[in-house]
Amino acid sequence: MKREQWHKDFHVNAIPQLEDVPRDYFYNLDYNYLTLQEVQLLLTLTDSQTAYSFSGLRKSTSLHQYQLTKAIKRLVDRDLIIKNKIRTYELTEEGSNFTRKLLHDLLQKKVINISDIYFHSQRKKLKLIPSLDQNTIISNFEKRWFLKYRFVYRKVENYDIVLCWEDNEKNQVHMSVDSKGNISVEFRSLKPNNSELNIVLSWINKELTELYGVNTVTNTEQNNEDYNSVLYN
Repeated sequence: MKREQWHKDFHVNAIPQLEDVPRDYFYNLDYNYLTLQEVQLLLTLTDSQTAYSFSGLRKSTSLHQYQLTKAIKRLVDRDLIIKNKIRTYELTEEGSNFTRKLLHDLLQKKVINISDIYFHSQRKKLKLIPSLDQNTIISNFEKRWFLKYRFVYRKVENYDIVLCWEDNEKNQVHMSVDSKGNISVEFRSLKPNNSELNIVLSWINKELTELYGVNTVTNTEQNNEDYNSVLYN
């Protein structure tokens, strides 16, 4: 499904706080008795091309394990989300359409608002000699935790596959692998950090060398930028 413009990077602060939402807001015929926890879950998934791990959903929604399990079961039963073979969760096509309507309604009724959030971004590229195929690289890193980073989600962007990890301070690592096996690693932080990207790259290089015996060449040029993305809060 083509990625819609409103499918922007989604941050945990985008989820409406339960105490700020009228308790009976979602209890109507249109939403068929949607619970507030289910709303949090749908808005976190929000992009039909993004698949979250269970721990990633817990981290992003801040829901208790029991609450999250119950919300997932109800939404799976309604065919709004699906559990994949590798045990990650994403919206179905019906769920994507449903969530888009829900988000539009929330914005229209001012239950959540649009604002901007600013990130500091640092990015470097890796070249593997000899090269590895995309699926080999992804299968080794997907759903793994490393250093202080927990795996959050996998996203498909055109022909690239992006894996995302996050630490307890909301810093994120994004590893993008294109169809030819080229790797780009991005470190996103709310505050500037000039050393963390190199630490992450060192771990990735070590993994690839030990597992596959390849040599890794890191692009000496580092792309730094500050940018903003849409935030719903």
